[in-house]
Amino acid sequence: MDERQLQALANELAKNLKTPEDLSQFDRLLKKLSVEAALNAEMTHHLGYEKNQSRPGANSRNGYSTKSGNYTNLCTGSIV
Repeated sequence: MDERQLQALANELAKNLKTPEDLSQFDRLLKKLSVEAALNAEMTHHLGYEKNQSRPGANSRNGYSTKSGNYTNLCTGSIV
């Protein structure tokens, strides 16, 4: 976006801000969205592919796998 588009968008959004609380709420939402966008971009760059895109290797974003192991019950000392 160029500066004129951003200014037009800011002016349009500012029309609905009537109280300091409105401004504070809008500011929090804008910061949250900005941080989420930055983190998603960083994760995409780090992994080398977009979210929900087929993965290039065995690891996947938002995936899961079963975990197993020997766990000791701290109260009785028995293996669960």
